[in-house]
Amino acid sequence: MIRLYIADVTGLDINACLGSVSPKRMEKTLRLKSDDDKRRSLGVELLLKKAAGRTDYVLTENEKPCFPDGGVHFSLSHCGKYAVCAVADVPVGVDIELARAGSLRLAERFFLPDEAELVERSQSPEEEFCRLWTLKESYIKAAGLRLGDVRTFSVVQGIEGCSFGGALIAQYHIGCCVKAPDIGKIELINEKL
Repeated sequence: MIRLYIADVTGLDINACLGSVSPKRMEKTLRLKSDDDKRRSLGVELLLKKAAGRTDYVLTENEKPCFPDGGVHFSLSHCGKYAVCAVADVPVGVDIELARAGSLRLAERFFLPDEAELVERSQSPEEEFCRLWTLKESYIKAAGLRLGDVRTFSVVQGIEGCSFGGALIAQYHIGCCVKAPDIGKIELINEKL
């Protein structure tokens, strides 16, 4: 089962939260220019702390955060006013995005032909692109790949040993991937930070 923690970070008090995150997250957050970016940065780690009870993660060579002892698997993402954290017993990836214009051009550039065709034939190309993009990025995170690998696989055809799920919160698409044959239940937990 995946536990998917989500929080609206628009009201987060940046100064009050800086002392509640790891030193490396504090440093990263302070380098950001906009307050909105700072709130999203803080929000993902605060969610991880609620979900896993710890923040002592390290980064792999592909910049994927993970706990050094294996333990629980997690993935972080943020967009707009939301931060999300997915936690599972198997490798997991999560992405959250808001649909935007220009999806047909982006689909031709970043998707394989079967995925681009779905976007092109959709009655709502921006929404379909966003849905597929979140699934693709969630797989990249679950597999520990790089964003540059986006054209090496198709979520339409499926990926052996992985399963996908998604949700729509407000107008935000959330895509989840687990390295398991069945994604099982996704428990959505709305948090207040």
